[in-house]
Amino acid sequence: MIQFSQGRSRPARYGAVLILAAIAGLPFSCSTSSPAPAAKAGGSNSGKFVWHDLTTDDPVACKKFYTALFGWEYVDTTVLGRPYSVARIGKAPVGGIHAPNPQTAGKTPAHWLSYMSVADVDASVAKAKAEGGGVLAGPADIDTRGRAAVLRDPQGAPFGLVRLAAGNPADPASPVEGTFFWNEYLTHDLDATLAFYNGLVPFEMTVSNGESGASYAVLKHAGARAGVFRLPDSKKDVLPNWLPYVFVTDPAGLAARVPGLGGRLLLAPDPGLRKGSLAVVADPTGAVVALQKYPY
Repeated sequence: MIQFSQGRSRPARYGAVLILAAIAGLPFSCSTSSPAPAAKAGGSNSGKFVWHDLTTDDPVACKKFYTALFGWEYVDTTVLGRPYSVARIGKAPVGGIHAPNPQTAGKTPAHWLSYMSVADVDASVAKAKAEGGGVLAGPADIDTRGRAAVLRDPQGAPFGLVRLAAGNPADPASPVEGTFFWNEYLTHDLDATLAFYNGLVPFEMTVSNGESGASYAVLKHAGARAGVFRLPDSKKDVLPNWLPYVFVTDPAGLAARVPGLGGRLLLAPDPGLRKGSLAVVADPTGAVVALQKYPY
């Protein structure tokens, strides 16, 4: 069972420039996906998470942290006139790192924002609003590269929607070390979460009991795309959120290095949980990410 501490703070609001900067980073997107059969590039693959953006008050410290932990390198550019760094493994883009809108600096907790591919962004936004979701930015065109929006679901978790004009990158035959390959939603209301996201993408949903008896759902659409974990009642302090997973081969070794790199170890590998294959850490500014060996 996943049981790690996470504060109750959440961005009270997102500045328009912040969100547009995140959206505008999507032209670089070429992420890996969940463990799924390899598929050709160019399809919409609705339900697939195709990009991740880190908003942080200290991009320099975070870039050093992720380089030391995952070996990321960066292409530094500007988006809407503001600095934006594209993290890469080799030549493959992994995600983006940028500071918040200056007007919200110091008020926006560091966080990773995950973007889910949909066939029709506007229609999906309308469905989300009808089911109690809120729009933080967009929908907006990304030049000629696609269309995107940032929302908050009924439980308060932020997430992005995007349709890339060129289609999504292909699913890899196997996860690539140091890249995002899975997303997991932590919820207090499993049924409500599944109903909301199934309204956006026609997922096939498989619900089972985890190692400790907690309910866990796998969302599938042209392959497994994400998991939904019902938090235990003892974890009321954990806000519902999308937790991004990075594929690693030595979670214990990396987790041991995190404090020395300025981060925090929130969940240490435990042989009783996924055979010790999982760790959850926070970077120096508090953004949370999971480290997962797969298969385990």
